[in-house]
Amino acid sequence: MKNLFKNVRVSLGENIREKPVFAMISHEYFAPTTEDIEIEVWKGFDKTKDAISKDIESIKTWLKSQPHLPHTLSDKQIRSFLLLGKGSAEKIKPKIDMYYTMRSLYPDIFDRSHPFDQRMLEAKKYMYIIPLPKRTSDHSRILVLKLKDEPDSSGMDPSAIFARLLNTTEVRLQEDFCSGHTVLFDMEHCKLQHVAKVTPTFIRSSYNIGEKALTTRVQGIHVINAPAFTERLLVLVKSIVKPKMANRIFLHRDMESIINSIDKNILPKDYGGNEKSLDELEAEFDKKFEEYRSFFDRRVNERVNEQLRPAGMVNDDFLGYHGSFKKLAVD
Repeated sequence: MKNLFKNVRVSLGENIREKPVFAMISHEYFAPTTEDIEIEVWKGFDKTKDAISKDIESIKTWLKSQPHLPHTLSDKQIRSFLLLGKGSAEKIKPKIDMYYTMRSLYPDIFDRSHPFDQRMLEAKKYMYIIPLPKRTSDHSRILVLKLKDEPDSSGMDPSAIFARLLNTTEVRLQEDFCSGHTVLFDMEHCKLQHVAKVTPTFIRSSYNIGEKALTTRVQGIHVINAPAFTERLLVLVKSIVKPKMANRIFLHRDMESIINSIDKNILPKDYGGNEKSLDELEAEFDKKFEEYRSFFDRRVNERVNEQLRPAGMVNDDFLGYHGSFKKLAVD
C-alpha cells in the first residue's frame, strides 16, 4: 500500500467561521476555514460556492415537500451533507432521509444517546473519539479512535460508544469543513472481553448508519497496535462491509510507518506530535457538547412520521427494501 500520508502538511486558515447555530457561547476547536479552502474543496467536486448555495436552497425546498421529515436542518448541516455527497444534491436526499429515519430503525444505538445521558458518559470511559483540529494538506480530517486503559471492561457497550461517535459527527456537521477523513484506530488496550462484545448485528447496524446517513467520505481506516487476537474481528468486519470499504481497512504491524508519515503539527503529543494530548483534546471537544446542548435536547426526540411518508418512498434507494416501514427494521 502506498503511504497514504506522504508529505502531509497542515492547512491553517485565517477567516473566522460563523458561530454554531445552537451555541450560547462558542469556542473554536477546528482550524478556521478560509475561502480558498472552500473553493479548492468544492472545485474537487466540480462545484463552485455559488452553485453550492443554490443547491442548499434546492434541498430546503425539497425538504418542505417531505411531510414525514422534520424540517430542522441548518444551512451548515446541508452544506456538510453536500460534502458527503460530493456536491450532488440528488445523492444527499436519501442520506437526509436516513439521518432522521435511523433513530427509529436502531433504538439499541439511539436510545439514551443525549451527550449528557449517563449511558454516554459511561461510554466515554472506554474510548477516545477525537477529530484532530488541523486538516491535512488535501483538507481532509484525521479521526483518532483509541481504546482507553480501563481496567474494568464489563460495562463497555459498543452501541453506546458508536452513539457517542455519532454525537461527535453531529457537531462536525455543524462546524467542520473537510474533503473527507481518515481514521486512525489505536487498539493498544484492546482485550478479549472487548472483542466478544462486538457482534455481527452491531457491525451491520453501525455500517448501515455510517454508509447510508452519516458517512464522511472515509479515505482509509488504519488500525495500529492491534493484538493478534483482533485479526479475526477485522476479517469479520471486512466480510460484512462492501468491498470498496473493506479495501480501505489496513492493519499496520509497524505503527511508526503510519505515524511518521503524518505532520507532527497535526498529531497529538501521545504520538510524538505537537498537538495537544488526547486527554486535552477530549476535554476541549466536550465543551462542544455543552454548546450544543439545546440542539441535542431537540435532536434526540426527532423521528420520522411514517404515516405521512409519500407513496413509493420507503428508503428503497438506500436500504434495498420495498414495502412497509416495519420491514426496514429487520436489517
